[in-house]
Amino acid sequence: MAPKKNHIELLSGEVIEKIAAGEVIERPSSVLKELLENSIDAGAHKIEISIDDAGFALVRVADDGHGMTSDDLSKCLIRYATSKIEYSDDLFAVNTLGFRGEALASIAAVSRLELVSSDTDDGLGYVVKAEGGRKDPPEPASHIRGTTIEVRDLFYNVPARKKFMKSRKAEKMNIHKLIEQVAVACPAVHFKAVLDGKPVFDLSPVESPRMRIAQIAGTGFARDLIECRNTTPQMGLVLFITPPRHASARPRYQNLYVNLRRTNNDTVAYAIKEAYSRFITSQYRPAYFCFLDIDPSMIDVNVHPTKKLVKFDDDKSLFSFVYSSLQSAVNGTLDYQNEMKPPGHELYQPSTRHQHFGVREESALFGKTGSTQPGPPQFSTISVDADGAIPHPQTSLQFDYKFDSREKQLEQKADNSIQLSGDETGAFHDLISCYQIHETYILAQIKNGILLIDQHAAHERVIYEQALADLRKERTESQQLLFPITLELTAAEKALVDSSIEYFRAFGYDIQSFSGNTIAVAAIPAFLKDSLVEYSLRTMTEYLLDENDSKRISEPEKRYASAFACGTAVRAGQKLDQEEMNGLLNSLFAAENPYTCPHGRPTVVRISMNELSRRFLR
Repeated sequence: MAPKKNHIELLSGEVIEKIAAGEVIERPSSVLKELLENSIDAGAHKIEISIDDAGFALVRVADDGHGMTSDDLSKCLIRYATSKIEYSDDLFAVNTLGFRGEALASIAAVSRLELVSSDTDDGLGYVVKAEGGRKDPPEPASHIRGTTIEVRDLFYNVPARKKFMKSRKAEKMNIHKLIEQVAVACPAVHFKAVLDGKPVFDLSPVESPRMRIAQIAGTGFARDLIECRNTTPQMGLVLFITPPRHASARPRYQNLYVNLRRTNNDTVAYAIKEAYSRFITSQYRPAYFCFLDIDPSMIDVNVHPTKKLVKFDDDKSLFSFVYSSLQSAVNGTLDYQNEMKPPGHELYQPSTRHQHFGVREESALFGKTGSTQPGPPQFSTISVDADGAIPHPQTSLQFDYKFDSREKQLEQKADNSIQLSGDETGAFHDLISCYQIHETYILAQIKNGILLIDQHAAHERVIYEQALADLRKERTESQQLLFPITLELTAAEKALVDSSIEYFRAFGYDIQSFSGNTIAVAAIPAFLKDSLVEYSLRTMTEYLLDENDSKRISEPEKRYASAFACGTAVRAGQKLDQEEMNGLLNSLFAAENPYTCPHGRPTVVRISMNELSRRFLR
């Protein structure tokens, strides 16, 4: 029997609205974004935000903008009803944040919405309500000039959408990030935000973007930013960017604003990356806030339903403008003697004798812990002269390895050797010679070839496994600080620390709220130097706020242990002596999984003698 032929049918209005809502409203932060943009377009000087249950229970935005009439309210929830454009040509000269008239209709289709507004000073206004797209006519209500919108029970009528949402913590972080992004572009607007009844933002009006950045990211961060300004007849640029010494692998802020619209553009991002590539290595990136002021007729903001992207009519000129402007400004600002050092260089000065590589050492730096492994090994130091020749080995040194009980078992299993698989088993004994390459990789000889070890990835693996063990026993070695260290965090970072305090405590930190977004650190992990506290905590929060990393490692314990390892491991660019390299290698190959870091990157590359011979045509 032939299958029944399907006929084309018109979709119902309810289905159409839900499809449209799916394009515009991806998650609770999408709702907040649209409401904030409407408030800004309405000329608001003060915006108050209330969020419950990561936005699923409530998103409330109240502003003191110019408000709406009853006639406006009767139309505002209809798709494509807008006050921003009138003719098709207006799409190519948009100078407002919103313009298509989709947002409120889309939000109303998947929530229970109430909108109250007034355009007068007599306290009289109107209210309109909608539930799942069904709208009531406006009714009189008391309200001062401005608009208040409450969005409740988001996605209540499309429960399948909720299954694809991230965790409540991740959605809250998205909301934090969004408020920061919008607030930076509008320094003259007073933003207040309350999440689950707790105030998290109170950003009073300021005179400049740099001052607003200081409110959000901290005064020290804002003070060090390099400012770049340039203008042409077609466009203007104001760019705030971190100096090379403050670049990081996961910069929290890489924000582009085009005519105050937070958006993305590959050309601008690539121009900034290329202009900065001569100052930092490829593994680091700068944080930046880039403001482009451009004739609206030269851009298309209608290329994405949520306005995440903007298209320029002349990408080549745009690239050249941003690239030359940034490179010129940075060149004129840098103190090359200090700025050209790799990020973290000034933080990671190697000690004269010991560094912590996951083994429990006895030294003035790290305190007295662990037990002693007898029998100091002997090894030679390799050095290379100016012509690249290798001189004879220098005087031998000594190093005492010390392991905790877990490491003792692993070490006994390894027979005090660095163990590999196959024919390399037992290739290393207590005596190994190492050579550090570009203060990033460790070269070691094995029986049938050589090993290259990434010192940061290797140390991450060692600390990661120890951190997981500490989490499981809910305690670790700590050292009390004589004077607590205070750190000024962003609102998002502070919220993260507050919600993760048990994890930080398990790693050895004692963190208390101090004032506002400032924390006081009274105790730190036993192996950590107090000069590295700020760097370790900021690296951890950057890692935990990075959405890409949350996708790679979803289990909370492993994710926090990985963040801790990332923040406290030895970095690329840190010089290690022979004792430290041997300590690292012994600790690495005593680990359960020595061959990858917590993120999955290899720690070790093995090159066989056969491969070396082949490369040299032997």
